[in-house]
Amino acid sequence: MNTSTPPSDPNKKRGRGGLIITLVITLLACVGGYAAYKASDTMGPVVSSNGNEVGGSFRLMDSSDGTMTDSHFRGRWMLVMFGAIHCTDDACTPALTRLSTALQAVDPSRKLFAPLFISLDPNRDLAMNLRQYALKFNAKIITGTAAPATLEAVAKEYHAPIVKHPDSYWEYTYEVSPRIVIMNPEGRYAGTIETAASADEMEKRLRALLEQH
Repeated sequence: MNTSTPPSDPNKKRGRGGLIITLVITLLACVGGYAAYKASDTMGPVVSSNGNEVGGSFRLMDSSDGTMTDSHFRGRWMLVMFGAIHCTDDACTPALTRLSTALQAVDPSRKLFAPLFISLDPNRDLAMNLRQYALKFNAKIITGTAAPATLEAVAKEYHAPIVKHPDSYWEYTYEVSPRIVIMNPEGRYAGTIETAASADEMEKRLRALLEQH
């Protein structure tokens, strides 16, 4: 009688190894995101109007678990929109799609505008989730978030209401900001674009900005 142990399947070992590596990477990403979140929470809001009627300086967590400030975008028109991945009536994705279409037409080189999507939902919109969400759009949408106290201060500075709704499927959602705030290349307030505007209307507004500056 043959009592030898059958040879193990190397493909199964490789499969298990790949799964373990994936889980470790995911865990590290979550830990990193949590660490950045706590660091931002400890530092507290860093917001200043810099003399602007609307908008101003800020420091946020970006989608790579690092930080970004408004000064990173000097020399480009900054377009600031607030919302969340879990957006009320799923309004954020269509709005960003229209903005992306307009930007592709006006700024295909991605050198003139910095479209910034600030998530109001830091508990769920971790860095890796924001990176994946940004891939939905043809234009490069810059995503970020912050600790709740910082988000509240930044949203107030940019006159963006924070409206949270209960949701039977997602538990809760956030409304998209009604307007996209425009800051010029020197960091001065330059008006708004209605979030509900069509891609053509957004394109016309962006072209007008370039003509005046």
